[in-house]
Amino acid sequence: MFRASVSDPRLWKNLLGAISTLIEEADFNATPDGIRVRSMDPAHVAMVDFEWQKAAFEEYTCVEPMKIRVSLASMLRLLKRVGSDEVLEMFYDDKTRKLNLTLKGKMMRKFTIPTLDPGQEEVPTPKITFNAKVKLATSIFRDIIDDVHTVSDNVRLEATPEKLTAAATTELSSAIIELDKASEMLIELAVKEPSKATFNLNYLSEIAKAGAATADLVTLEFTTNMPIRLTFDIPQQGQLMYYLAPRLDAETATPVVAALEDTPLVEGEK
Repeated sequence: MFRASVSDPRLWKNLLGAISTLIEEADFNATPDGIRVRSMDPAHVAMVDFEWQKAAFEEYTCVEPMKIRVSLASMLRLLKRVGSDEVLEMFYDDKTRKLNLTLKGKMMRKFTIPTLDPGQEEVPTPKITFNAKVKLATSIFRDIIDDVHTVSDNVRLEATPEKLTAAATTELSSAIIELDKASEMLIELAVKEPSKATFNLNYLSEIAKAGAATADLVTLEFTTNMPIRLTFDIPQQGQLMYYLAPRLDAETATPVVAALEDTPLVEGEK
């Protein structure tokens, strides 16, 4: 049995939207302690890891662990017009294998959507040691990504004990953004050893946009030529994380390698 209610359905809708930036269908792993979604995008270049603890719900009941797979687009369509004064109730019917959604406000609205066969593959957490950690406001991070995206589809992030640098270059143009450790825009800059890596801005732009809709702060963690982890701390005891592969030279990179166990995500030049 699974039943849960959310007092802030708009935040829930934004979280679903954030997950849908990488995947179309999500396996919601429900346990007595809460809900988790961990999945990789079809290209195995990025991974989303979302956790919403039991205490974050208005009410929450899950007798035994279960996996509920739904189309995110279908659920988002139903929540498109959700109001801030409503409460969302979700109930999974084991007999019909359908997810029932009820929105309670000035009026009561009920929706039912079918669930899908859950995926069999379990995605483990990438095993990565991060040498650089940067915390800043999600709005600042999004501005940085938007600025460098006007020049190129790739950004080189570099962290030293003194500053964070985001640089994008092409044959004709360049953009360089620097934040010194003393800058009030940097909440935290902790660097064990200088680190730098290049990432695809099409992915980062979507992640930054999604994160800005759900959290005020983001933590970036990366190591030279290794995947970056972006953590968005969500109110009400939730967490949204993304892993994104670095771009490496074609001569040194495997085209696309999943972040499974000891093998890091790596995106090569296409």
